[in-house]
Order: sequence, then structure tokens, then C-alpha cells
Amino acid sequence: MKPCIQALGIDHVALSVIDLERSLRFYTEVLGLKISEREHQKPGIEYFLDCGASLVGLIQGNKEGNHHFLQDEGLGGNHFSFRVPTQEFDACVEALKKQGVTITYQKKRDRSWSLYFLDPDGNKLEITSWPLEDK
Repeated sequence: MKPCIQALGIDHVALSVIDLERSLRFYTEVLGLKISEREHQKPGIEYFLDCGASLVGLIQGNKEGNHHFLQDEGLGGNHFSFRVPTQEFDACVEALKKQGVTITYQKKRDRSWSLYFLDPDGNKLEITSWPLEDK
């Protein structure tokens, strides 16, 4: 059976956030993403940030609306991960700690290294390195 869709990869991940400008500062100053020139920006409403070939969208959410974070329990999104080079993994961990970012879990396995942390709205994010691939 031929698939209906032939996905080429992840185009973008979008998050509704409580404070758009605070989240923009976190994703640009802490994670080093840049406001994209590929996508139209709507200051005060939404921003799209370059993350390699993919985009991260930040959308001003309804501050009074229901909260559905990328977290461990319940249904829906759980987390998304940024890949970092293995040789930069430890420095990234230290930089996040110095910024006061909440770290929830860290593990170095033979094949992959992971650090889970929270953005300003409590959404679970991850950095991942692949030491066997990065040699």
C-alpha cells in the first residue's frame, strides 16, 4: 500500500505561550535560535525561529485559557528535542544551568545523551547528542 503522505521531515513545531516576548527572549538568548527570515512574523501574535532546516513557532496564547503543556502526563505533546554536537553537550548543560533553567533529567547512554529542561511556560524540551554518529 502506498502512503498517502511522504513526509520529508519536521517542518515546524509551534507552542502557545503565556508571554510571547518572554518566550522569544528564552528561545533566542538561551537556546540561540534566530527569528526566521523565511517566514512572516507577526510581533505580538507569533514568531517563527530558525532551528536548522526546521522552525519553532511561538504563538501568543490566551492567558486565561486551558493549560496543556508538553509534559510527562496526560495526552498530547510530550516534548521536543534540539540536536547538539556531542562535543558541545556538556557546555550546553552548564550554560543552561547558569541561566537558571529548570533541569528535569539528564542521562548519557552509549548511543544517545539527553538533557530534559523546561521553558518559561513549563514546556518540556530536550537537547540530544549522538556520540557514535558525531565521531
